[in-house]
Amino acid sequence: MDVCVVLPTINEADNLRVLLPRLSEVLSGYDWLVVVVDDGSTDGTQDVVYEFSRSTNKALLIERGVRLGLGSAIRTGMKACIDKGADTIVVMDADLQHPPEVVPSLVNAVLNGYDLAIASRYTNGGGVAGWSFTRLMISKGATYMARLLMPWVRSIRDPVSGFFAIRGDRLRGLIDSLSDSAGYKLILELLTVAHVAYGSSFKVAEIPYVFRSRAYGKSKLNSKELMNYAQLVLKLSNYSVFKYLLSLIIGSLVGYAIFHALSSMNALLGNVLSLELSLITVITLYQVLMGIKPRFRNYINYHAVKYTVVMIKLLLFEASIPVLVVLIISAVAQLILTLRIIQISPIEIHVIHA
Repeated sequence: MDVCVVLPTINEADNLRVLLPRLSEVLSGYDWLVVVVDDGSTDGTQDVVYEFSRSTNKALLIERGVRLGLGSAIRTGMKACIDKGADTIVVMDADLQHPPEVVPSLVNAVLNGYDLAIASRYTNGGGVAGWSFTRLMISKGATYMARLLMPWVRSIRDPVSGFFAIRGDRLRGLIDSLSDSAGYKLILELLTVAHVAYGSSFKVAEIPYVFRSRAYGKSKLNSKELMNYAQLVLKLSNYSVFKYLLSLIIGSLVGYAIFHALSSMNALLGNVLSLELSLITVITLYQVLMGIKPRFRNYINYHAVKYTVVMIKLLLFEASIPVLVVLIISAVAQLILTLRIIQISPIEIHVIHA
């Protein structure tokens, strides 16, 4: 089989009446199947799938009866596709926000040598339509959070897309490493375990598309999903933000203690030693907590970060900006710069959590 399409559903009958025929049209040149994983729809979703299957023999319904979660639904559908021997497995929403006309481009990218093809809103030619400013900022914030905390996805413009295609043989070696808790951003976990398993040999393509508002029904994006997403990113990054903040607090206490002990004897010496030993404590402790072997270049880079932030503070004070604002800006700048220059690897995380 060339292509297997996974569609997780809850009450998507109206959308499926439109989507399934369109998939049939765009995939007419392939040997294909659609696997619908339904979590207890009450609007006749199952009947729509059965009718399509009777007329085309191109649909498989997996009815789970109760809502077991999006991540679990996608994994269930993926496993069914693997069992069917699919060369390419496509994951997409059933709500028409992911245009089926993009599917052949994703499939062709995989069939032509890429391991993963991501339908991207943020690469050249992509975009979103019908979103409020708030929804756009949530999406952009989620994207930046992933790219900041997970260095192995920084080259990908839309690493939180829910619309993608992956080689079946590659997925077969990864499926058991994926969790049910990843939810609608399962691709982040997929990219992480793929990097652990295959490293730089895992090739990713991005195919532009325009994300549109759903045609029928209600969006399943809610505050719980956003919270789950944040937890997922923090977990995949080995909680680097919290470990850095803990290191910073301890390093600051060390610096203060040294300054307090020496300043009465020699103020200049106290300042220099307290700053240097504070920096060394922070970067050493952060590397230890992250499971990273201490590297000399990290000490050099962190010194550059710290003194850059000092210069930012001085410039902001010269501009007569309130002290509290200066401290907030400098703290955020220091956090972002540190997380970007002290490289962490999913391979190191994998070892830590093994």
